[in-house]
Amino acid sequence: MRKYLLVAVLCLLSACSSGINGTYSDAMGVTKYTFSSGGKVTIEALGISQETSYVRDGDTVKVALPQKGASLDFTVGEDGALTGPLGIRLEKVGK
Repeated sequence: MRKYLLVAVLCLLSACSSGINGTYSDAMGVTKYTFSSGGKVTIEALGISQETSYVRDGDTVKVALPQKGASLDFTVGEDGALTGPLGIRLEKVGK
């Protein structure tokens, strides 16, 4: 019984700390998203850099947009890549 309780606690702890870290880029390297602890993300595109925030909720990563209340939603795939609107696919750089 204790084994099962320990496994359950470990699963809950890993789920709570399942943020996303590292740099993700599109196939051509035009856009980069660098996720860091504390819910911060830096978006780089065409020489312009913008820092914003993100929240991970299960398989979804919501990146806040400058428009109040708007977000760009990505789905975390089984391979760890992020898929967003209009077929945007971001893969982790330096796996």
